Amino acid sequence: MKTWTATGKRLWSGLSPLAKAWVLSFLCWGIVACSLGAEAAARTGNLWLGAIRPGIRDWLPWAVLTPLIFRLVKRLPIDRQHWRVALPVHILCGIAVVLLCQWWQQMADMELKEGPGGPGQEREYLEPPGGAFDMLRMATFEAPIYLMLVSGAHTLTFYRRTQDRESSLALARAEAQKMQLQPHFLFNTLNMIAELVHEEPDKADAMLTALSGLLRLTMETAGEQELPLRRELEFIERYLTIMHARFEDRLKFQLGIDPATNAALVPTFLLQPLVENAVEHGLGPRMAGGLISIRSRRVGEVLHLCVADNGVGLNGTKVGLEGMGLGNTRNRLRELYGEAAELDLQDSGGLIVEIRLPFHLE
Repeated sequence: MKTWTATGKRLWSGLSPLAKAWVLSFLCWGIVACSLGAEAAARTGNLWLGAIRPGIRDWLPWAVLTPLIFRLVKRLPIDRQHWRVALPVHILCGIAVVLLCQWWQQMADMELKEGPGGPGQEREYLEPPGGAFDMLRMATFEAPIYLMLVSGAHTLTFYRRTQDRESSLALARAEAQKMQLQPHFLFNTLNMIAELVHEEPDKADAMLTALSGLLRLTMETAGEQELPLRRELEFIERYLTIMHARFEDRLKFQLGIDPATNAALVPTFLLQPLVENAVEHGLGPRMAGGLISIRSRRVGEVLHLCVADNGVGLNGTKVGLEGMGLGNTRNRLRELYGEAAELDLQDSGGLIVEIRLPFHLE
């Protein structure tokens, strides 16, 4: 069974989009033809095979034409930008489709007039036209079907367009939030260096050297919304090097990274604001400093990230923590992953920030 399923998936993936559309179209219209044929057979008492033949006559052209109609609407929708060209094109195509279906019906009727039960047996439900073209049938059958297909294709096209716009807007908002974080981090770091440049020039020089490497890495990832966790950790290690030059032995950090998560994609600049909050708000107020730990693990299809410190914690309030750092991080996760991502805070001998997001690779 698994072999047949795998073979079917390979065959399906090997088909072109138009071939897939024809397969689905023949399946859908085939269901319509069989349903109506079975109803006609039950109603008239004729053989089911004889009843299904008119269904083939009526619905086969639509099975062939439906993917082409949808493709035409995708290429030339009737919207504000294209309606002056699209409307005449769709009118002409509608006329051509209706006439083509009428021609096919007449050709099929020539074969169906002499049914397996004798002359005239199928005339009761075939009702072939008496003239060149049956205007009543065109107005009540072919034309409404064409309008229905064009309307459905427009609905699908506009829905996909709306989804694409919403996705682009979400990515733009996430990018804007990331760009807010980068100057914020740079300003804070330069401010620290300015405080040390006269009093402790050696520290300031070491911090500037580390900052140059950090900015180089930032430039390399400027256009990326996501990057592997290992690259994000390179950024964090450089940032902690800068902080260590400022706090010296007051700041310690450790990494507990599951090797299976190194290639997992995470939002660019995800961990830095969390680590910065841990340094500034957690360990900064303590004279003795403390420890920052960063851990990662995979649980099923979920990536768990944790940034913890043993500093002062929340002190009974979250005021200030949901500012530029945590607030933007929470918003970016929501824009990129929706409800599939979560950020939680725990006050337990310091602050623990836990992030859960979908595990995925490049």
